[in-house]
Amino acid sequence: MQYPNSHLAKFIDRPNRFIAHCRLIATNEVVVAHVKNTGRTTILQPDVTTSLVRNDNPARKTRYDLVAAKKYNHQWINIDSQAPNQLVKAGLTQNFIKLPGISSIAQVIPEVTYLDSRLDFAGEDSRKRPFFLEVKGVTLANQGVAAFPDAPTVRGLKHVKTLTSAAKAGYLAYLLFVIQMRGNRVVTIDREIFEPLASAIGQAQKNGVHVLAYDCQVTPQLLTLDQPVPFDLNQPFVSDGLPSSIGKK
Repeated sequence: MQYPNSHLAKFIDRPNRFIAHCRLIATNEVVVAHVKNTGRTTILQPDVTTSLVRNDNPARKTRYDLVAAKKYNHQWINIDSQAPNQLVKAGLTQNFIKLPGISSIAQVIPEVTYLDSRLDFAGEDSRKRPFFLEVKGVTLANQGVAAFPDAPTVRGLKHVKTLTSAAKAGYLAYLLFVIQMRGNRVVTIDREIFEPLASAIGQAQKNGVHVLAYDCQVTPQLLTLDQPVPFDLNQPFVSDGLPSSIGKK
């Protein structure tokens, strides 16, 4: 996916989950940007280079969206929480994403309710077998290990339990992590942040839920799915120790 009208800026601070103050590199102007990820990301540290997308809609409260940041001034990480679903929809319909047990995907339907959850996708393979798929974006990484989540997620836990119920009922079921960066050798669950999710995914795998991941190529203007990355529930994750960028307001 493309981000038109992007501008490089230096991150200043993040007074709350929804907005950040940044200084445009080209003009030195300080602007307010909407942060398209409300998680407790450690990526946004003072003076980190960011990518802002300008939107001149007069109805908006902010002119910019913050969509990516250059961690440690080295690697671009996309933090647009809406982007993974868009990438996955295209990847499924084009049969770029390879789902275990499915040779070809015939139908993809976004936002489908099953039991008491709204899952990201449902569909059928070429043999008319139905499947459910839930997508989770990953922006947390350290020392070649990507991890989910960046904050406790009761909603994510519910989705995993729903996928488990679907698998028990005979559906094909998938949990797909989109790592919004490159360069990680494995993805796991950060047990220190939310141990119940790790336990639930372990049970889901035992009941036939497939857990897989893809990384992405990221630039200030572009985000594309790249390659499969192994998921290992037993892989330890060590936090980088940086504080959350969200202020106390």
